[in-house]
Amino acid sequence: MTVSLSSRREEAKAISTQVLIGSVLALVIALPASAGRGELKPVKGALTAGDFATRDLAGRSVKFSELRGDAQDPPAWFGEANIVLPRARGHAGAAKVVLLNFWATWCPPCRKEMPSMEALYRAYKDRGLVVLALSQDQASSQEVKAFVDALKLSFPVWHDRDGLVGRQYSVPGVPASYLIGRDGRIAYRVLGEYDWFSPEARAVVESLLGAPEK
Repeated sequence: MTVSLSSRREEAKAISTQVLIGSVLALVIALPASAGRGELKPVKGALTAGDFATRDLAGRSVKFSELRGDAQDPPAWFGEANIVLPRARGHAGAAKVVLLNFWATWCPPCRKEMPSMEALYRAYKDRGLVVLALSQDQASSQEVKAFVDALKLSFPVWHDRDGLVGRQYSVPGVPASYLIGRDGRIAYRVLGEYDWFSPEARAVVESLLGAPEK
């Protein structure tokens, strides 16, 4: 299932502006009904993953192309904790396969699927897989980091606090995930919670890791 980002923001706005008349009236704005577990679906056509810049959890400016391995020179945050070094793993000089995940701390399905993302990352990071979780929280980066530390996540987590990257990728809700091949094209997507260490997921990642960079 995914949780609508727009509904979440509208819910917060409505609750903050409700008026008490006579007795306390509770305004409940329902989120969309559960769409069930997400399905790993191929993306048709040559849809290239757009580059973007945002902040990591330490507040530093970071760029997607540098993480993916497109950049020729190491970025300023090269070698810092909780950061996968560009071109440091996988085939020498090759762009990485990326699992780009949009999530939020207030999203139960996001929390539920993250252990499988961690397992996938640990299994394939040395072969060129990068997992990047992009928080859509409007909360502080410190709050997001506390969540990340509690789950003991070792893959990169960045903070899209203003939701610009989420809108760039037309994310309808969270969690939403995109598998990006070495050629920079979005190969698969999942809308909703998914087991990223399932045989299906691992087979797809294996195929993308084996595909040449174009």
